[in-house]
Parts: sequence; structure tokens; C-alpha cells
Amino acid sequence: MTIFVGITGGIATGKSTIVKFLQKNGYKVHDSDFVVKKIYSQPNKKLFGVLKKIGLSGSIRNKRINKRLIRDEIFSNKLKKKKLEKFIHKEVRISRNLFIKKNKNKKNKIIFFDIPLLFEAKLTHICHYIILLYTPKKTKIERALKRKNINKETIIKIIKNQIDDKIKKKKSDYIINTSKPKKHSFKMILGVISNILEQNA
Repeated sequence: MTIFVGITGGIATGKSTIVKFLQKNGYKVHDSDFVVKKIYSQPNKKLFGVLKKIGLSGSIRNKRINKRLIRDEIFSNKLKKKKLEKFIHKEVRISRNLFIKKNKNKKNKIIFFDIPLLFEAKLTHICHYIILLYTPKKTKIERALKRKNINKETIIKIIKNQIDDKIKKKKSDYIINTSKPKKHSFKMILGVISNILEQNA
């Protein structure tokens, strides 16, 4: 049996760093954020159609997508947000199912799903175990502000639109505090993997 492990966490909690570390160490990881970035950077007719249908035509310029405009719009319009997320989640699900089909039982005792909105999208049922990457709110904001094309107001909106960490902690099997040095996080994730494999030996 292949064990499915979900990795989740809010904005700037080190998900990309952990994913790269796991991949570097030979583990198979489906990266939802990577799929979403690809959807926006290589938009197709389906995405254009959805954006036009829900009133986000203004985000399309010369067959390219202005993601910042979309982000600002959907955080002030819950209906548009819900409709766009429905499309995005479907595309990510298709990609994830192909990943499972390709890697399940191929000598892979354990595979990972990096799903930032794992709880929000109600995807806990697809995971045997859930790892929450946790960072205090202040640290999240400080880290996120170092990114391009994002301001504090947007970061706070993103955090408010996600389920509170207190609830996530109760629903997770393992919690890793990623506000500590990277080496600590890497040591913790390897420890979690060992623990999961021991339980399923």
C-alpha cells in the first residue's frame, strides 16, 4: 500500500522549501501551487472562458493573465472567488489524480500532496496523514512582504480567508514549526516520515 501524506500550511510557512527538500531526497510530491502557477502562466481557452463568464475579462491582456488584478477582485467578491476556485480546484484535482495513478504502488511506500488549502477545500479524506507547517502570524507577514507584487493589506486578506491555525492544528497528525532554522524543519520532516513508515511497517 502506498501511504498518502498531505502537507499544508498558510502563506509563507515554508511549503516550497519543504517540497524542494523532499524532492531532492527522492520523494514524490504533487505540488498544487506549481500546477496553479502553470494554469495562470500558460493559460488556455478554458481559463479564458471562465474568467470572461465570471466577470474577470479585464484580467486578460494579449492572451496573458494579470493575476494581481484577479487576486484583488476575488477577495472583495466571494461569488467570483468561489466560481474561480471551483475551476482551479478541478484542474488541480485532475493533475493530482494523474500523479497518484503514476506513482501509486510503484515501489513508493509514501507519496506527498502539497495542498495549501487542504482544509478549506475539504480534501482531508484523500490523505492517510496530514502534516501542518506552522509559523506565527507575525513571521508569515514578514516573510510574505519579501515577495514581489504583494503588500501587507493583501497578505492579511489572504490569512483571513484561510482557516485559523488553531483549527488546523487540531485536525493535523503532525505539526512542524517552520519559524525555526531550515535544518530544524528538515530534521522534523524526516522524523515524521520515519514515524509514519514505522506505523505502517
